[in-house]
Amino acid sequence: MAAVPTVSVIIPSYRRLERLPALIESYLAQGADEVVVVLDGPHRDWQAVLSGAAGDARVQVIELPLNRGLALARIAGLDVARGEVILVTDDDVLPGDGLVSRHREFHGEHRNHVLMGYMPVDLPSSRGPDEAATRLYARDYEKQVANWLNANSHSLLGSLWGGNVSLSRELYLRAEHYRSSQRLNYNEDLDLGIRLDRVGAVATFDPGALASHQHRRDFGGFVVECVVRGEAVADLEKRWGFLPGQLVPLVRIPGDYRQTAAWLQRLIGARDDAGAVEYAFRFAYRSAGAVHAWAAQDAIARLLRRGLTMRGYRLRSLQHAATNAIAR
Repeated sequence: MAAVPTVSVIIPSYRRLERLPALIESYLAQGADEVVVVLDGPHRDWQAVLSGAAGDARVQVIELPLNRGLALARIAGLDVARGEVILVTDDDVLPGDGLVSRHREFHGEHRNHVLMGYMPVDLPSSRGPDEAATRLYARDYEKQVANWLNANSHSLLGSLWGGNVSLSRELYLRAEHYRSSQRLNYNEDLDLGIRLDRVGAVATFDPGALASHQHRRDFGGFVVECVVRGEAVADLEKRWGFLPGQLVPLVRIPGDYRQTAAWLQRLIGARDDAGAVEYAFRFAYRSAGAVHAWAAQDAIARLLRRGLTMRGYRLRSLQHAATNAIAR
């Protein structure tokens, strides 16, 4: 009979203190041996908010002096975690029934594996006027899930989606030794997946390891995130010397894409900031939401997403080129 490993849950968090007490309690109730909360930067009065949890010997709370980003916050948690298995989650992901046991039992049988669980987006029953970003995210995630059901380990690691992922502490450290984590602000999970693949990890997707993603993003946050995502694509390309295939459509328009939409996306991507065309789309987005024209609103969001991501990618690539030129 395989030995039962201990499990440490690592939860990086940034400005979501109010969510943490219930989240910590949920993992402890499921039998987690340890919960490590990493506050990614100063959080005023966190001791008062987390006073109950912090008094539990199974809970560690770390407050980083500066915001370091998701990947480095996770490593700060890994540095102090004591469990044999590390369950990496997010502060907007709620564990489903038996989630900790599912991860624990898997690793009792598979010591060099990565387990990626299922975490569908918890969508409201009725749609509000500013939910296109979350709805698009949910659809993208489910499309990826459909691919994972028949994917091999290499493909799973090449599309690693964090928030409900576990691996042995030893395997995580091997990936970190191969290449240290760096701040990317997006695609941190993909970067970890690439490193795990390089050190010979084997990945499994388990739809029964269920969690619920409380993803919420308003239009303003969506616009900022799209540009940041493009910057992260450029950073990841510079870090590895290649652009992972699943990221290519984000910054390069497919040849069979509609010509008018492609032209508009190139126009948005070629600017350094918002212009008249982009403001017109922002107005159209809000107008579509006001009259519940959901298909139109989603189409506008998709068009803006690639255009803004292309902008972030272009500007960051120019920065990298300038840095390289100075270095030479």
